Amino acid sequence: MHIAMIAPPWFPIPPPMYGGIEQVVFHLVESLTSAGHQVTLFAPKGSETSADLVPTSDFAAGLDMKETEKAFINEAAGHRAYAIATELGVDIIHDHTDYVYAGRVSAPIIRTVHGPVTDEAVERYRQMTRRGDRFIAISRRQRQLFEQAAAIRWGLESSIAFVGVIHNPIDVARTPFYPAEAKEEYAAFVGRCHWEKGPDHAIEVARDAGVRLKLAMRVSKPEKLYFSNVVKPLLEANSGLVEFVGELGGLQRDELYGKARALIFSSIWEEPFGLTMAEALAHGTPVAALRRGAAPEIVDDGVTGALCEDYAGMAAALPRVMTMDPAACRSAAMARFDRDSIVHQYIGQYRLAINAWVANTSRPYTLSALSGPPAQELKIVTFSLDDDVPINGRKPSPGTVIGRVK
Repeated sequence: MHIAMIAPPWFPIPPPMYGGIEQVVFHLVESLTSAGHQVTLFAPKGSETSADLVPTSDFAAGLDMKETEKAFINEAAGHRAYAIATELGVDIIHDHTDYVYAGRVSAPIIRTVHGPVTDEAVERYRQMTRRGDRFIAISRRQRQLFEQAAAIRWGLESSIAFVGVIHNPIDVARTPFYPAEAKEEYAAFVGRCHWEKGPDHAIEVARDAGVRLKLAMRVSKPEKLYFSNVVKPLLEANSGLVEFVGELGGLQRDELYGKARALIFSSIWEEPFGLTMAEALAHGTPVAALRRGAAPEIVDDGVTGALCEDYAGMAAALPRVMTMDPAACRSAAMARFDRDSIVHQYIGQYRLAINAWVANTSRPYTLSALSGPPAQELKIVTFSLDDDVPINGRKPSPGTVIGRVK
């Protein structure tokens, strides 16, 4: 089948450093193309992919900007992606953003929900449901929280059209595995420098447990105040035990994950998934986490980590977690998060969505192929952004993007 995969405009695919959603998109696209499906990826220029790439922006915008600027960039990129996907006649649109296209679409839409429950998100997804969009949650807990919020507002859990729960994918087979003899005497923290991720609590847990900590963190402009006022003083007070190693990618990130005896996942909120937990397990590293959000779906308490009620309990459990079997962690990651298995689940949802779309539309509909790429030759076409529909009264920056049509 021909799948339009729409990524956010913030980071390239795959992300060189930070970028959880972008990492998920990369694994889905690579596994889908390996399975013989045609994928058109809508992502920032500079992305590297086995799919047909249609740049939605001239560069990866990043997140160091005002919210109004982010909103306009997201809308411009989303508008561009939907317009071209419709022109290409794709079989299904898989969207990883919350953009709502005002024009007519010619294919069903599946949306992976990556974010938390907010009033705005609940209202938006209700509106999208009425349009016929379908939703995939990335954890059972995330779906439960959305359905509870919808039930409080409208009296119906089904007000948002969730059709399944599919965890985020990891390319476990290509992730370096670090056995017990490769481990070093430290715990790791990997994440954003944001209060909801709890890097300050990770430092306190390591301090109270008497365990060395390596803190790998991205600090964006909006996060600098929190870093300066909260995190930095703790780093200075515990300089003999805690090392801030900055934002890591590639081999350095693998080494940090793999050589650690444990990952401290100190996120204080109802995390929709927590990709760093799954990544740590894939490297053979157990996890100490709070018992909230999706953590109970990722960590097997007493086997691949510890689920703790509070930070004091996490500090008490950390030395025990650091002795857990790396092979058990790797096995759990392969069983739950391997990308080929995750993609198989998505393909099943694509087919269900397409079947429902065909049953509810009067227009002729011919799949390019359910089991593989179309047999026809493809030709390159250009799509002029100058001819595009204005966005909020303004047109996106002039330019030309390349698409493919049968």
